[in-house]
Amino acid sequence: MQKNGNKFTILTSAYNSSRFINTWAESILVQKYRPLEVVFVDDCSKDDTLSEIKDIENRFRDNDIDIKILSNETRKYCGSSYKRAWKNSSGFFFGVLDSDDALVNDAVEYIISLYQKYPNVAWIYTQFNMFNKKMKFLKKGFCSAPKRGESMLSLGLRGKHTYSHWRTFSKRHPRLDKIWGVGLKSSVDKYMGYRLDEFALGMFTDRVCYKYRNGSPGAISSVEKAMKQWKIVKNDAVFRRRKYNLKPFRIISIK
Repeated sequence: MQKNGNKFTILTSAYNSSRFINTWAESILVQKYRPLEVVFVDDCSKDDTLSEIKDIENRFRDNDIDIKILSNETRKYCGSSYKRAWKNSSGFFFGVLDSDDALVNDAVEYIISLYQKYPNVAWIYTQFNMFNKKMKFLKKGFCSAPKRGESMLSLGLRGKHTYSHWRTFSKRHPRLDKIWGVGLKSSVDKYMGYRLDEFALGMFTDRVCYKYRNGSPGAISSVEKAMKQWKIVKNDAVFRRRKYNLKPFRIISIK
């Protein structure tokens, strides 16, 4: 493999997340896989998010984890901030970890084992567990793979969302520059899923690798706005696929 061909990069965008940073950081520090990198983008937080991450920066380096901390000069929102993180990364494999969420203890090691076992798979998403604001378990998440004859977009057009956490991908995908919902405040995951499967083979594993904190601040202000944005993302995907004759790739499903 090329230089850094086995490095895994965790991409994080944060806004007013100071109260959650320690949980986020601890879940990364317990990961055993190396080489490991973190690229953290603060999106003009008004609290102590930036100072909190800088205070624990050396803990990452002491644990042989590379870390880059970036700060947006103006508010860019989630989609654009994650693209900036990716552009400043040096890994071959990537995983999105929101600043108020956490990984299970062996998430990176497990996901890398799948990429190694399935060399034709370019991107993998996993199951997640949902927690409340205090990280008390609520229920299992809703991720799943489309059945034969379906795609994430066809399911989305019927109002069914199946692609959420944990979102990982690699440079095996030929157009990672296309997967970011630049400027989006919501539906960033949906946009990413629809773009990933337009260019490369994907995989879903029903194993829980991600701890999602439900109801955290900083999200879009209303369900109504989020649903409107999702509709725009779906309509754009339909138009794009018709215009360029794009056919979704298969998504392999494993337990």
